[in-house]
Amino acid sequence: MNAKEFTLRRQKLMEALPLGSVVVLFSGIEIKSSADALFPFVINKNFYYLTGIDQEHSIVMMVNSALGVKTYLFIDEIDETKTRWVGKKLDLATAKQRSGIQDVLTYSMFQLRLEDVLQQREFYGDIDTLLVDLEKNLIIEANLGTTQAFADAFVQKHPTLKVANVYPFITRLRMIKSPGEIDAIRNAIQATAYGLHHLRKQLKPDLYEYQLEALFAYALKEYGNLGTSFDTIIAAGKNAIVLHYPNPKDKIQEGVLVLCDLGARYQHYAGDITRTYPASGTFNPLQRQIYEIVLHANEHIMSLAKPGVKLVDLQKECLSFMAKACVKEGLIKKEEDIGSIYYHNVGHHLGLDTHDPIARDLPLEPGCVITVEPGLYIKELGIGIRIEDDILITEKGCENLSRDIPKSIEEIEASLQLRGNKNPQ
Repeated sequence: MNAKEFTLRRQKLMEALPLGSVVVLFSGIEIKSSADALFPFVINKNFYYLTGIDQEHSIVMMVNSALGVKTYLFIDEIDETKTRWVGKKLDLATAKQRSGIQDVLTYSMFQLRLEDVLQQREFYGDIDTLLVDLEKNLIIEANLGTTQAFADAFVQKHPTLKVANVYPFITRLRMIKSPGEIDAIRNAIQATAYGLHHLRKQLKPDLYEYQLEALFAYALKEYGNLGTSFDTIIAAGKNAIVLHYPNPKDKIQEGVLVLCDLGARYQHYAGDITRTYPASGTFNPLQRQIYEIVLHANEHIMSLAKPGVKLVDLQKECLSFMAKACVKEGLIKKEEDIGSIYYHNVGHHLGLDTHDPIARDLPLEPGCVITVEPGLYIKELGIGIRIEDDILITEKGCENLSRDIPKSIEEIEASLQLRGNKNPQ
């Protein structure tokens, strides 16, 4: 992404907001874990979406009035002592170049400039609304607490002004991915495919789940010093019944299936792929039977994904499709029982967040990127199978962005027989 793209996003947001409003977004802060240790910093994705700045303790303020749009970015001053410990932070010139925001000021100037915006009508126009990101429990600053606390304090000081939530406006923009965003997601998926190839090369009985998790992480580092887009799920046998199996620790037994739900992150954009592999290299007849139901559901839903369709429509169709297939194959007695073995949505939006925020009542549009991930989880059999692809909604249908990752039974068994081959599939 370049500064022009971030500038265009801010312009689109301002066009969607009423005149007389000021938007304030915070990047967030590092959270203490224990003693002098901190959790890894994670940027507020809405802040990053509009600025391209990936640094804690930063603020963007956008004024939308009859006198025009004015945008300010506030970042910390360079602290030489901190620099010796953790490295140099962005300086004002670099932040300006990266974000495309011309007015970059030090963080200490934020409160003064906000008061100027509210009081200097001859320069900023009439302002009657403050818009902030009211995502629940979003911590923005050590002294200010959450965005809700900041908004409450603002109202107390300026009781004649209104506070509104900018989150839905940004969510609407984030639903439609730009060409640059789509390229980043393609790269994330390509890296995920590389990691899965290396995982398949090593997959065999008697390994531990955590060893496959480590192999995937190592492959992403080798690929391009990338990280994972979420905590990798490696679930063998009965563990795959747990959708977000949290602690990969068990030994992989002969004859079981291994569910691998994982993804790489590239320039903050997430890949999210699930494949289910036979540890011994081939599916047995029962595993094959269940796998084919999930695979056909995956392909069926992708054939229906197009502009105008809603995620809830795809979910209803997936439930119906899977219920009929499972009754036919004797896995459940009646279609109403499908909820006992398929208990999650068939897909979600994908982007800066693995589960990208959306307005679920809006239909899909060209530029949306979603997952398609039907699954079956049969506790009595110790079998959990999920197949997940990432697709781009196009003008007439969809493009499977992860089509090159082996998925059919024949492809998977062939790739597992080639264990030791150095060339990615």
